[in-house]
Amino acid sequence: MGGTTRLTGMALALLAALAAGPAARSRAAEAPPGAVAIGAALDLSGRGAALGKEARDALLLEIDRANQAGGGIAGREIVLRVVDTAGSPEGAAEAVQELAREGEAAAIIGPVSIPEALAAAREAAKQQIPLFTLTAPEELFDPARPWVFSTAIPASLGAKAIFSHMAALGASRMALLGSGDPEGAEGRALLSALAPPAGVTILMNEAYRPNEHNFLPFFHAARVRGVEAFVHWGRAQALLAVVRARMALDLGLPIYLETALGPGLDLKEAGRAAEGVVFPAARVPAAAILPPDSPGLREIAEFREAFIRRHRRTPDGVAGFAADAFRLLVGAMRAAGPSRARIPKYLVDTRRYTGLTGRFDFSETDHNGLGADALIMVRIRQGQWTLESVPEGR
Repeated sequence: MGGTTRLTGMALALLAALAAGPAARSRAAEAPPGAVAIGAALDLSGRGAALGKEARDALLLEIDRANQAGGGIAGREIVLRVVDTAGSPEGAAEAVQELAREGEAAAIIGPVSIPEALAAAREAAKQQIPLFTLTAPEELFDPARPWVFSTAIPASLGAKAIFSHMAALGASRMALLGSGDPEGAEGRALLSALAPPAGVTILMNEAYRPNEHNFLPFFHAARVRGVEAFVHWGRAQALLAVVRARMALDLGLPIYLETALGPGLDLKEAGRAAEGVVFPAARVPAAAILPPDSPGLREIAEFREAFIRRHRRTPDGVAGFAADAFRLLVGAMRAAGPSRARIPKYLVDTRRYTGLTGRFDFSETDHNGLGADALIMVRIRQGQWTLESVPEGR
């Protein structure tokens, strides 16, 4: 049986095993002799399963690309072992343990959520195995940890892009509303810290409950306090209610949203309520409106087309993060060999690598390496994403 057929069979067996439980999953994912295994610790059954499956589907696509077009690693087939974290920090730590001790993975990609990534990073350090997280919380990368890298866009880049846009509008008084989860808490903390240097005063800083559906009181308070811009940093499920609350009070207040990794706000449902909303966005979901001279645009288009052909949907930013992590790992292993100890040493010397997400400049002190050019600013006009601006600088 040829390599392509064997890989397809393994991929199908792996997908079936993911629904059959840990024991079946491990047996289905066993690597053939001589193969190089890359692990993935992803939430496939918990609250973040949609993002975990997005990353998994990108990795399955990249496996085919690396084996068929690239010859694997020095002629050795690359296989993917996926372990479901079930969306918990404990599950993430256990996934790293399993992949490091039993799966013989050379490196691990994932998880996507902040609590899981922090737990996975701690365990990766214990097991001394390279880990590419698909989220980039500040506490995980400042300072850099020897075994941990990320291809995700840090929240700080999105926050800085928002403040830069506000400055261009002459807005200096802001209301901040964040979801009451770790992602919302991180966003509120970053925006609060970055506001004074940006010349912005935060007149309202609130968090809302996970099941909150009435945002009228928040906008009413913002109007009373005389704010000039309203920033929402939180889960996509709340976006429709947020923009409708602004319209219900007939406010001309500019609304900024956190970095978009996918469609997020349902523009058809939002209708006129979404008009004028501004947000930073990752390059993969914003591919259709990227400037024609954007670095890596052809690679983004090819990835999107291949993803759509295979999975019958467009990829989001997390798919781009996962594909970039996989490509960087494969590049490191082709150059330095599939050695856990050698991979980080090679990665820290990677400069000016243009991926799907942006340009990566890793170093001993920077294990993310992305700059402002990983984002574009989007404005919703007449129910469509339109290009507002391209942040500059690294």
